[in-house]
Order: sequence, then C-alpha cells, then structure tokens
Amino acid sequence: MRLNKFLARTGIGSRRQCDEYIKNNLIKINGKVETDFSYQVSSSDSIKYNNKILNYVEEDYLYILNKPINYICTSSDQYGRKKVVDLIPLKIRLFTVGRLDYKTTGIILLTNNGDLANKLMHPKYNVLRRYYVESNKKISSKEILNIKKGIKRNKNIFKAKIIFEKKNQKSSTYIWQVVLTEGKNREIREIFEYLNVEIIKLHRYEYFGLKLGNLKSGKYKKVKINTIKKMLNI
Repeated sequence: MRLNKFLARTGIGSRRQCDEYIKNNLIKINGKVETDFSYQVSSSDSIKYNNKILNYVEEDYLYILNKPINYICTSSDQYGRKKVVDLIPLKIRLFTVGRLDYKTTGIILLTNNGDLANKLMHPKYNVLRRYYVESNKKISSKEILNIKKGIKRNKNIFKAKIIFEKKNQKSSTYIWQVVLTEGKNREIREIFEYLNVEIIKLHRYEYFGLKLGNLKSGKYKKVKINTIKKMLNI
C-alpha cells in the first residue's frame, strides 16, 4: 500500500494532506524521515507522524454527533476547552467534518477516513448544510435577495438561502432556515453581522442529507458509510 493511502487510513488527513506531511518531513518510518511518496508500506514498518506512532485501521467509521454548546471541533486546545472528539470513546483517531464554532450546536460528522472528510467539506461538491437561526431582528426581503446573490465581507464572498420560518411571540425573536453549500468559516455569523442582526441561537440540523432526528445533545450514532462513499466516488 502506498504511503499516503496508509496515512489517510490512520485518520490524520486526506491523501493530499498526507502528501504535504511527507513533503514537510513529518513522517518517519522505522526511525528515519521518509520523503518517498511511492514508498510501499509493509506490515513490519513502524510509522510515526510528528513522532507519534500511527495505527492502521481497516474499517471506515462515520458518526453523527449532536454538538452541545461550548464545545470545540479541533483535536487539541491550548485553553483546555471541551472537545467533540471526547464525546465518542474510541481509541481510533477521528476528526471532524464540517466544523461548528464554539457557540453553535447541531450535527457534526466524525470519521477516520481522510478522503471522505475532504470530499464532504470541499466547496466543489456543493454539500448542503441546513441551519435554524434565531435572531433579534427581522431581515428584509431585499436583504434576503442580496444574500442569495452574494455579499463581500473581509475579502470573501458569502451567499446563502434564507427562509423566514416564524416569529417567537414569547421572546420576540425571529426564526429562520438558512441553507449553505460552501461551508466557509463563520459564514452565517459573517452574513448576520453584515446585516447588523444579532444571532441568539445557531443550530445545524442537516449535513449532506444526514439529519439529527431525535438524537439528543451530546449523543452520537454510527452511520452506514458505503452509500455515502459511492455518492462521493470514493
């Protein structure tokens, strides 16, 4: 098995990312830095990334998790904040697909397949992400149309489909459904800040056709991965 394929199956990234790790001298085989992309891994090889031993995992895992508020989606944090990867007690390395920021709740995917994760996040695949947003003010029809066409903010173009759901009479807030296909960093928050509208709650309930259903906050479930792999041509 080629080295980059082996590395991707250990859960450290996609094959493209693993090529960068090899290029940057981050991979050691049997104690020596390996820069040969075509290296064929054998069962007797000891392989390390950043001086940590990697374990090959034959099975592909994919989980849906309902992210609670005040959790982060990175594998480590210098501030000691709670991490979503800690909510799934497995010894295999998992990384998140379609990150959510600290205050956002909802569906997050976790997998050990780097190529699957890469395709599920790449803008060219137009992966649908659906959110509920609760705001302090109503957005006008003109503003909704402008956001659908795209607005420029911080050197990025942000666009989204925004649909008004209802007004919450008890809290005098407004409920929206927002649909994204690119998944840029803080995309919805950037759009609402541009509109000078405060987000009270932000919750993602669907990703690539996968939905939370009745999955409670902090809970997870395993997903059959073969159908998704076929859809993404993996």
